Amino acid sequence: MYSVVTNCTAEKLGVAAPARELYRGPSVRRIAKVVDEARAAGIPAALYIISARYGLVREDEVLEPYDETLSGRSPEEIKSWARAVGLLDAVDKLAERSTVVVVASKPYYTAVEEVVCRRGLYVLAPYRACGRWIKTGNFNKHIALRSLLMSLSDGGSPPSHEESRNLRRRRV
Repeated sequence: MYSVVTNCTAEKLGVAAPARELYRGPSVRRIAKVVDEARAAGIPAALYIISARYGLVREDEVLEPYDETLSGRSPEEIKSWARAVGLLDAVDKLAERSTVVVVASKPYYTAVEEVVCRRGLYVLAPYRACGRWIKTGNFNKHIALRSLLMSLSDGGSPPSHEESRNLRRRRV
């Protein structure tokens, strides 16, 4: 099982909805599409979203809209928040039963960094990260995710540094 963890977005529906529908930002929509493609290809994949209000949520959890973000908070505030909402324990438990791939902006990565470093989770990001970091551009993380899920499900290895650099150059 592959668990893809991404971050919430500022753009939301105005009514309660499942998390994958509530968050209307393009990053969540792109990542959700890749998870759907993986499932259609027979790859067992689940989508989880780090919510600035609710912590780690499954894609099908119905949430009320809200106006909160981790952006603009200090790393210390973010890490304190992550402990308070049980985010670290939730991601740790997820890593016990699946291969976790974190595709998140820097503040949301900071929230789970402790678990990522300790567990060696996959991270697709334009910034330097610990764990199994695959460098991507800001707008093509979904392409790198598609490539990683396909490689891992075929029993192969993740893209090399050179392959991940090439992923950054392509635009879809």
